[in-house]
Amino acid sequence: MNIGTLKTSPNSSVVSWQDGKRQIRAAAKKAGIALAGGTFRQRKENRGEYVLGCDGGSIRAARKPGGVISVHRAKTISVEHLSSEQLAAILAQG
Repeated sequence: MNIGTLKTSPNSSVVSWQDGKRQIRAAAKKAGIALAGGTFRQRKENRGEYVLGCDGGSIRAARKPGGVISVHRAKTISVEHLSSEQLAAILAQG
C-alpha cells in the first residue's frame, strides 16, 4: 500500500536524511499507521533506502525525490495452517 512520495528538501535538489524521516513519519500519521518504536534502520546499512517499523510490518521508501513511501505488511500464519512441506523446511533450519 502506497501512502505518499518523498519531496526534495528545502533549498536542495535531493532528499536529506533528516527531512526524509520527517516526511515518512508525517505520511504515516496522515494514513493512521501506528509506528512501532519510531526508529529508522541505520543509514550505514543502506544509504539509498529508509526502513521504519510499524504495527504489522514496515514502511519503506527509496531515498530520492519522488520515492514512493510504501507499507509492507508481514504475513503471519499459525502452525496449524502450514503444509507438511513448509513445516519440514522450517524444522530443517534447526
